[in-house]
Amino acid sequence: MRLRRLAIGTASLFLLSGCSEGPTGTPPGTPSVTSTPVTTTKGIPTSPPPIPRPLDASRYRDKPCDLFTDEQVQALGYPPIKRSGVLTNESQCTRHDESNLDLHFSIWYRHDGTDRFAKVHRREESWRSDDAVSITVEGQPAVRLPGTRMCTVLIGLSSTESIEIHFGDPKVDSCDRAVRIAEGVVRNVRG
Repeated sequence: MRLRRLAIGTASLFLLSGCSEGPTGTPPGTPSVTSTPVTTTKGIPTSPPPIPRPLDASRYRDKPCDLFTDEQVQALGYPPIKRSGVLTNESQCTRHDESNLDLHFSIWYRHDGTDRFAKVHRREESWRSDDAVSITVEGQPAVRLPGTRMCTVLIGLSSTESIEIHFGDPKVDSCDRAVRIAEGVVRNVRG
């Protein structure tokens, strides 16, 4: 008799424990959990990094080719050819010889009071931000955008100024060269 009660008690416990669990093995009253996929942003972050040391390049507004001097251009092995242009919102210097169509070298100084560096991060301007990489150039936050024929480096100088370097030469690593030019530009702006 005692053995029979023990067997019935054990069977009852098994039945009760089977009924108290939900269909997935969770106790009743436990909220169901659904997994939400994590979305990640490709390329640079959507929020720009802070600019620890704002720089003022306004003295180059009317002479953008001085951002990277003739001597610096020659030290890289290129002729000191230059054409500058000053517009309302930006100044630019093109430094390549029309006889060498494989070489492209230009510097754009944005001085219209907008924060192009931040706008590129927030995807508010037409730029391939998803393909870009965050870098630092001489302590300044920057973005490097490799391309098939050219590399672009965008340097954040302040919340109102930025400099963009475009460089392409099939004979060298265009991104390495664009970063070297960017380093020279930042050193020149610092003085």
